[in-house]
Amino acid sequence: MTLQSYLRILAERWKLIVLFVLIGTGIAVLLTATTPKTYQASVQLFVATSSTTSSTINTDVQYQSVAFTQAQVQTFAQIVASPDVLERVKQDLHLNISDSALKGKLSADAPVGKSIVEVHVSDGNPYRAAVIANSVSLAFRSVVEGYYAERTGKRTAHPVRLYVTDPATAPSSPASPKPLLNIVLGLLLGLLVGVGLAVARDSLDTRIKDSDKLSKAAGAPSMGVVVEDPTARKQTIATRAGDRNLRAENFRQLRANLQFANVDKQPRIIAITSPIQGEGKTMVAINLAAALADAGFVVCLVDADLRRPTVAKALGLASSVGLTNVLIKQIDLDDALQKVGENLSVLTSGPIPPNPSEVLVSSLARDTVRTLLDRADYVIVDSAPLLPVADGSEVATLADGTLLVVRYKLTTEAQVKRAVASLARVDAKLLGVLLNRVPGRGGEYSYTYYQYEAEEEADPAPRSGHFARGRKAEPERGEVNA
Repeated sequence: MTLQSYLRILAERWKLIVLFVLIGTGIAVLLTATTPKTYQASVQLFVATSSTTSSTINTDVQYQSVAFTQAQVQTFAQIVASPDVLERVKQDLHLNISDSALKGKLSADAPVGKSIVEVHVSDGNPYRAAVIANSVSLAFRSVVEGYYAERTGKRTAHPVRLYVTDPATAPSSPASPKPLLNIVLGLLLGLLVGVGLAVARDSLDTRIKDSDKLSKAAGAPSMGVVVEDPTARKQTIATRAGDRNLRAENFRQLRANLQFANVDKQPRIIAITSPIQGEGKTMVAINLAAALADAGFVVCLVDADLRRPTVAKALGLASSVGLTNVLIKQIDLDDALQKVGENLSVLTSGPIPPNPSEVLVSSLARDTVRTLLDRADYVIVDSAPLLPVADGSEVATLADGTLLVVRYKLTTEAQVKRAVASLARVDAKLLGVLLNRVPGRGGEYSYTYYQYEAEEEADPAPRSGHFARGRKAEPERGEVNA
């Protein structure tokens, strides 16, 4: 995964991450509040041999003695909690406690290379911890010195001496729990768990969330993206919302990409479909037709979704007369076309037939669509979704190419692959895919407006041949010939 993918996951699933951060922090606070406070008192002892304190011993002997002492202190640290020491402490302080309980309060360490032993005592009472630590240091000193005196037979002159260099004092703050450390650890743990779950859920989520993933699933090039626009319901045609509308710029980019889809043989009849319902294919068809008309092409928009036609309603046109009337020869094609602007005509669906698939697969339907090429440079056909019914595939066979519209975070990879397979079964050409209704204005889906000027200058509209007759003077910016 790329850094951009991780940032997208964080942006999309931040609520989940925040939830686990709060949970981790809450658990840390709860544990801190319920954990009994423990205070630790420490005492430091210096270990010396009689030779290290004597000025009459030569240097070599003194060095060997120091080395011996430093080696021994590691052993001393292990015997601080010996039974002899524990018994002396209990007698000294009159403690009514078992050896194991007292031993559990003790710990010791000896820094390597130093003749130092540090004794630590942990207790719920800071003053009791200091008293026990000091008693342990005295008992420990007596036991060690007595042991070496017995071994050498010198009970008056101890060969090893222990000196208390830093007696224990009552600690002012508990050694545990540590509120700040616990809260920081809880926060970090919650953050790690939250991010991990967010990434895992995103990995398991097969819904399409970026154009690269869509292109890979479909095995077809991406023709662009269309951003989510809250004003789209009020303004069906994006270019009427003004030149600087990002959604309008998306459709201009789609227009340019489709014109370059096949330079040798540009598709003139373009079917617009989607894997499932609710992905915005009709809005894409309307705005693509408007963008082509805006560029000076003569365009005919056909509503071939004979099950749930919506073009007429979206554009405020009469729906009683349309494609089905032409197919059963109730009305001439020219009479059924409704002029929406200087360059754009619309053939609505007409009455919904009982057998849409049979109607669309008829030779009359193919002839009607092809006849429209005598009146327009481009024919944009809005068809039914591919997966619920066969209508979409039937319409795709009438077109020079099909644009597959997929809605952001609605369609899954499996649905895209099934839709592409349905087009392949009827030998329909897939021009490319479009990711629709992408939220936000940042990231890879944002554009700087200066590109609009470049697009106007580099518009690939032909100036001779069949397309030339449909090329009109450019309309005023902000006005759509639709």
